[in-house]
Amino acid sequence: MNKKYIYYFLFAAILTDVTYSFLQHYSMPLDGDLAGGIVPAEDVKRILKDPFGISVITENAIYPNPNRYFAHWAFYTFFNNAPQLIQNFVTPIDSVYISAAIAKTCIQLLIIVLLALYIIGRKNLFNSDFLITTTLLVPLFQTNGYRSYMGIIDPSITYTFFYALPCALLLLFYLPFFFDSYYGMTLMKKPILKTFVFILAIIVVFNGALNPGIILTITILLIANAFFKTDTNLLLYKRVFQVFTNVPKTMLFCTVFVSLLSLYAIYIGTNNSIFLGETISLAERYSRIPKGLMNIVTQKMAISIFLLIISINIYLLRRNIVNEEINRSLRLFSWIGLFSLLYIIFLPLGGYKDYRPYILRYDTIMPITIGLIFIYAKSSFQLLKLFEGKRKNSYILFIALTTIIFSYADKPEFNKNKCEAMALEKISKSNTKIVYIENDCTILSWTKILDSEKSTLNGQLLQIWNIANESKKYYQNK
Repeated sequence: MNKKYIYYFLFAAILTDVTYSFLQHYSMPLDGDLAGGIVPAEDVKRILKDPFGISVITENAIYPNPNRYFAHWAFYTFFNNAPQLIQNFVTPIDSVYISAAIAKTCIQLLIIVLLALYIIGRKNLFNSDFLITTTLLVPLFQTNGYRSYMGIIDPSITYTFFYALPCALLLLFYLPFFFDSYYGMTLMKKPILKTFVFILAIIVVFNGALNPGIILTITILLIANAFFKTDTNLLLYKRVFQVFTNVPKTMLFCTVFVSLLSLYAIYIGTNNSIFLGETISLAERYSRIPKGLMNIVTQKMAISIFLLIISINIYLLRRNIVNEEINRSLRLFSWIGLFSLLYIIFLPLGGYKDYRPYILRYDTIMPITIGLIFIYAKSSFQLLKLFEGKRKNSYILFIALTTIIFSYADKPEFNKNKCEAMALEKISKSNTKIVYIENDCTILSWTKILDSEKSTLNGQLLQIWNIANESKKYYQNK
């Protein structure tokens, strides 16, 4: 078959998957943290006024998320502007769901594109390798299906801004360093890129719950890797000195800078009021890790199947080591495995929330999931390049089967927000300030709202979005 038609097919497959994801995201109901972040609530106003948590140092202030300013700012800014803009074309209610779907789809695409760049090692997106790699990646981003076990884009748009988007920005931050160290490029010699990375370092640290811990774990591994490359005949202190002299100065400066910022972010995070009411000890948190791992691996077969596929890929690569590139990839996969282990060990130090009783959940293990997706796509890409003839055809069938498994699992479920949308329509058309809603579903909330006073902030948000012409309250039956 003409290669041109194959690439057209791959592009069509990618476009179809992205469109399908957009429709799935559009169908998701709104979550219970939207109003607090967008109106915003009083405690969020404090975050927006103090980007770097200085009041924690000067006043010993205690309030929610003092180290997550940029996640809050992005969330607040987007949802105070995007729905109003889209309302030029659709109804106010539709504009909100479309805005959330656009944000989720763009974040999903950003992660996919960045992973593809990490895998192919090229700055140019317009090439066949990029199409092949992206085709490998897209079915693994589950909106429904296996989302509860290996999800990246959360059903909650708030969680997407606080987990997936920060991870995407972290991938962007490390990309030029990876290109330089792994692929032998010289991107970090460009002054404009140095400035961009320096600014991005500040943004990624004060952004989301996971980034400071991820950064410090990566720093530990970078130091360990650099140490192992030193002359083993030297004395210990000379080997340590050699670590700092061998690392490129720009990379060394950025690593030190982003690590110090991360330590500071973790420190001010100790005054996060959300975690002050923790009910279990650190020892108890660690004791729950094995149960969390078992739940992720055994409750559905998603992770088990994925780990099996990755194991087969690595086995095939080890059986067919024909160049240094494959050796380097296998070493990189080992470092990702070590990162995953260290990350799990450090995770309980980050606090406890009762809705994550076993610490490990699809959102907290997102960096590990992204690492596994990278290993799968990188190893598959290399095997597709390596094999020829019947072996290549057989392996393409194997990849096709994997794609079918994950695509089939990700069911459409296009009516998840229908009940909520009907309730919003009733609130919009009601002439009363307190509206009774018969619908048996959540409405801008994590649970049903039985007391109208608890919908006050939601009512203000509906007015901001032009869904209601004034601030209204609403309530539901038990």
